[in-house]
Amino acid sequence: MKKIVIALTNIVFVVALAHTTACSSTKAARKPSAEDAARQALVRELNALVAQGPLHFETDTDVLTDESQVLLQRVAAQMHRVPKVRVMIGGHADERGDSAYNLALGERRGMTAQEYLLRLGIPRQRIHIVSLGEEQPVAMGHAEDSWSQNRRDEFTFLLPGENRSVLNIGAIDEDASDLIASTTFVAE
Repeated sequence: MKKIVIALTNIVFVVALAHTTACSSTKAARKPSAEDAARQALVRELNALVAQGPLHFETDTDVLTDESQVLLQRVAAQMHRVPKVRVMIGGHADERGDSAYNLALGERRGMTAQEYLLRLGIPRQRIHIVSLGEEQPVAMGHAEDSWSQNRRDEFTFLLPGENRSVLNIGAIDEDASDLIASTTFVAE
């Protein structure tokens, strides 16, 4: 009985010591640095820009609309202002056509946006494209209202930082940047 009491006392002591140590090692919340504040401001700006997208296309075409060109001009202006920002463009198609055709169409759409950004002076190495064809629809349905939402280019902004090798819309380099803001929607 005496051994049980000693064992229980030791257990209580160890638990109390562990609790005290855990509570005393809790770090105080650090104040955001100027760099953190600047990053948060940039994220807000990029989110506001993303809220204006994605780029939409007419059926079976990769021609940018006037509205899409204006949005890409805003994207380019932001990328000129903050040279470390990169963009990944994901080209999509609606469900009509076979998979190979839709992947090719999504790639052409992404390349059209990339070419427009290049003409606006954004270096090629800051623009990545990926085609997802019909694989990630934002609107489920088999009518024009759904198809028109699925014919799109989505863009994801990237900044240097924590390495992230795979995003929702495709794989990027191993030394890739952190996802900042994206027009990528996940179909439920």
